[in-house]
Amino acid sequence: MHPLVSRMSSLVTGSVAVCTLAVAGLAAAPSAAHAQASVLLKNQTATAVVETVDRDAREVLLREGNGHLITIEYGSAVRDLPHLHEGDHLKIRFVETLGAQMAPPGSPLPESTLTTARGYAHGHPRGVIAAFNRERGTIKAIDLKTHTVSFVTDDGALHVAVLRTQAMQDFLATLKIGDVVDITRAESISYVITNENVQQPQANGQQLAVPAGDSVAAAPATQAAPPPAPLEAPAAAGQ
Repeated sequence: MHPLVSRMSSLVTGSVAVCTLAVAGLAAAPSAAHAQASVLLKNQTATAVVETVDRDAREVLLREGNGHLITIEYGSAVRDLPHLHEGDHLKIRFVETLGAQMAPPGSPLPESTLTTARGYAHGHPRGVIAAFNRERGTIKAIDLKTHTVSFVTDDGALHVAVLRTQAMQDFLATLKIGDVVDITRAESISYVITNENVQQPQANGQQLAVPAGDSVAAAPATQAAPPPAPLEAPAAAGQ
């Protein structure tokens, strides 16, 4: 599991926690051939100022306009992003999705991945970090009345989850004991440095072309989800 975005939810406090969403109806219609579900758990934006940057601990402390502090901890695998400095003004977007689908017989175990990207949005430096934390679980018990499912992951751990969104409840109704399910929790954070004076890259004396748009960059296409891609990693109980 990648250390960065998998810990983002617990590290983000204040207004970010208040705005957590549980949106139903984002799943593809389940079918006997390929039952699946995907739900959006979080999609929010905020503005903040960089308070401190600890490059040794690999932590950035941000302060939102309402005074709430946000700590972003990132691992050594995170690279190739625009550097942040104290006093930088940022526009931030958090996206989190949860997806589940039947594992095709004989398919390889799902692998967790981490993607980073940098670029420019309307002339301002922009960075994106997207983590896809994936696990495979075997269904051990199902209670449709309470929307509860128990499953064992490949590490032998037993999980009990209460599914609260309609999309996941519909998916649960397609399962039976012994089914094997791949679960993906996708989390991403994107930011744009919105300082008034931003140094632009030069090539042969000419300013490089700046891509238009200010949305989260697309992540690897593994699981369909809202931008970024099912920003589609381990299942969390209670979803």
